[in-house]
Amino acid sequence: MSSKVQKMDGSNSELGAKPVLADVDWLGDHLDDPEIRIVDARSSFDYHKGHVENAINIELLNIVRSKGGLPAMCASEKDIGALLSSKGIGNDSTVMIYDNFGGLFSARLLWTLEHFGHTKVRVFDGSIKRWLDDGDKFVKEVPSFPPTKFSTSRIDRNLATKEWILEHIKDPKVKFLDVRKEGEYSGKVAFGRRGGHIPGAVHIHWVEAIDPSTGRFKPLDKLKKMYTTKGITPDKEIATYCWMGMRASHGYMMLRLLGYPRVRNYDSSWSEWGDLDECEVER
Repeated sequence: MSSKVQKMDGSNSELGAKPVLADVDWLGDHLDDPEIRIVDARSSFDYHKGHVENAINIELLNIVRSKGGLPAMCASEKDIGALLSSKGIGNDSTVMIYDNFGGLFSARLLWTLEHFGHTKVRVFDGSIKRWLDDGDKFVKEVPSFPPTKFSTSRIDRNLATKEWILEHIKDPKVKFLDVRKEGEYSGKVAFGRRGGHIPGAVHIHWVEAIDPSTGRFKPLDKLKKMYTTKGITPDKEIATYCWMGMRASHGYMMLRLLGYPRVRNYDSSWSEWGDLDECEVER
């Protein structure tokens, strides 16, 4: 496995091709497509109980690590490259991801893939329960694909760090999107030493992107209106955050599906920001 690094931190840098939604029909038509790797992002326990035919399993624990006391940080470039290679995912593969939790685990994998240079990604529209509801079946057979030599290319322009946020906290071209619960945003509920939010951050709870009546993501036009009315517009660079970068990945995914060209996920999120006196808190 070879790798290269593209450290493009300028606010004008764009992420390129956006991810695409996949529905039941698309998935059914591509079960045996050799250019597609279907990825089940649920837990290995759920995966082995039954999964979509030809789906491989990449669970959350495969792509995150505890680092410096911070939970669920992105695994190293070396580890991610080795993981993708072992799963038979090549640089030319289109990865189609699904989960059973509103796209939350799919989003974390999507952000990770884009962080390491892979943008040929589709995301199942909502919970994979819709696959079963539509009359399709799960299988228990675990597919085997030949290993590849996935070449990573780390893209730092989709990652927000504490240092980057401090540098851009008063930048009118940058907006911060807090996707936690209202109580976390207001500071009434605190995970860590301090409660509150990054000064100037806009609040949109991540579940607001999901239609509760269908379990699918809300139509893209409604999503765009939801974000733009709060000032989260495509002309801005957007940094999403939550407590440990998971829910923030969902906000990141929604904006990327809408074609926002400059989006970052604050991987450390409030587990870091809320505990550091140098980081200002607003309530």
